[in-house]
Amino acid sequence: MLKSAVFMVIGDQRLHCTSCEQRAVRILKTLKGIEQVRADASSQRIEVLFDSAELQESAIAERLGLIGYTTEAAIQPAPSAAQ
Repeated sequence: MLKSAVFMVIGDQRLHCTSCEQRAVRILKTLKGIEQVRADASSQRIEVLFDSAELQESAIAERLGLIGYTTEAAIQPAPSAAQ
């Protein structure tokens, strides 16, 4: 099942430029189960779409940590109910 997660870069090492964004995307795409990745230096967000049957969020955060990024999961708003 595909799942979406958002990681906020919170440590001393930040996403500073397009090259930083591309590096994060490239590294995460090597993980089995990753479908899409988008990194944004202006918001310090890394958005990931992945197969939760093959990969856990903790493994994604760990991989980001290996390249120097400390992250925390962003709280995503719950979808609103149709009225």
